[in-house]
Amino acid sequence: MRLDKFFTTTATLTRSHAQKEIRSGHISVNGIAIKNPDFHIDPENDEVVYDGNKITYSKFIYIIMNKPRNVVSATTDVREKTVLDLLPDGMRNLGLFPCGRLDKDTTGLVILTNDGVAAHNALSPKRHVKKLYRFTVADPYSDEDILSIEQGITLKDGYTTKPCKIKRIDTCNGYITLTEGKYHEIKRLFGARGNKIISLSRESFGNVNIGNLSDGEWRFMSEEEISTFTQV
Repeated sequence: MRLDKFFTTTATLTRSHAQKEIRSGHISVNGIAIKNPDFHIDPENDEVVYDGNKITYSKFIYIIMNKPRNVVSATTDVREKTVLDLLPDGMRNLGLFPCGRLDKDTTGLVILTNDGVAAHNALSPKRHVKKLYRFTVADPYSDEDILSIEQGITLKDGYTTKPCKIKRIDTCNGYITLTEGKYHEIKRLFGARGNKIISLSRESFGNVNIGNLSDGEWRFMSEEEISTFTQV
């Protein structure tokens, strides 16, 4: 692997920044300063040090993003901005993809990874992974609405939703926890009760939480979060 690509693969530096740092002599491989960005290394066995810090290679990348409204959960789209467009240029060719999807007008937690096995397991209906959403509806919802939605509703297409849990904030706001992710499920649940979702934001996926990320912001998962996500 080229040395400059190593830094984008480990999401340490963009390729252009890596090339600049390499040429400036700030990077060594196995104790020898390397000033050629084209220099090839064995990422799993060679020791790469940048400004005194050893850079550890990982085959997989895990990112938490707060998806803004009007951004699509896709890798490419000819008309719309995608979640990958919110990443630095050097990170868009690392095979990252969104684990699951949020509707274009839904905001909140999206996990980006290149770990297909972990993503598949996290999305498997057999795993019953909990997803927490905060919602706002157009009209006040009742205790009867809560009970009906929590028990499961048979939708117009004949599908009966799995039991879920609602925590009320006030008459028009609350949290809903699902263990499945059918198409427009939350919108359809409240629609079946004669109401309409005004805003919807995913707050957590399993034990991974969005925290205090602002719209469009992202960060790498911590080791603890990676362990939780990959062992779902």
